[in-house]
Amino acid sequence: MDLRDGDLRLRPPTKADVPAIVEACQDAELARFIPGFPSPYTMSDAKAWVARKQRPARTFLIVDAETDRLLGAIEVRVAETGSIGYWVRSDARGRDVATRATKLLAGWALEQGGVERLELTTDVDNVASQRVAEKAGFTREGVLRAHLKIGRARRDSVMFSLLPSDLRGA
Repeated sequence: MDLRDGDLRLRPPTKADVPAIVEACQDAELARFIPGFPSPYTMSDAKAWVARKQRPARTFLIVDAETDRLLGAIEVRVAETGSIGYWVRSDARGRDVATRATKLLAGWALEQGGVERLELTTDVDNVASQRVAEKAGFTREGVLRAHLKIGRARRDSVMFSLLPSDLRGA
């Protein structure tokens, strides 16, 4: 399955994407805010991520629709209560890539994926990600204490949600 929004495309990762994924994932900000993110991120990490067959989620690369250049990745866990998460390479930040990809995949999850409530959590210090959630239409619900384990520390996170009625403006 591919999803598009103008010049932005969401598509499944392939083995050919491994070098670009490794390059993008050298960014220390990713390990700072994503639980379990390997640092340094190696070729083996990327190969294992791409090869996962039994994903508990739908995983996509965010790419430029014309050039297929890697801009980031986004994943949605599809269940009655789903969750969504993303990362964007450093040189693609500040261009609404994460917001547009989040809107696109969240819309699919709530309209076609059977999700009745979609959750998005961000580290309390990840203000940029919180802005993405709000711009994508999510509602801030509150802070979850010691919710995420990043490295050896437990960190608070901010919970956001999106409901099907939010897409309809109800």
